[in-house]
Amino acid sequence: MIKCTDKGKWTCINRSGVPKKSYGNSDAAISTAKLVNEHDSKKTTKLVAYKCTHCYKYHLLTVNKK
Repeated sequence: MIKCTDKGKWTCINRSGVPKKSYGNSDAAISTAKLVNEHDSKKTTKLVAYKCTHCYKYHLLTVNKK
């Protein structure tokens, strides 16, 4: 389930100017986020999938854990 929505805050390009990897469906994005979170776990951050309002594809975003 996609928990984040874009709302115009995020784009398809990261801060360093490199385009973010696009996923065609939510299942692929969520499974990739879960896989990366399991293998490279961090105490304060995690990856989540969101649907982009610019390209209508799915990307991964790093967010703080609550």
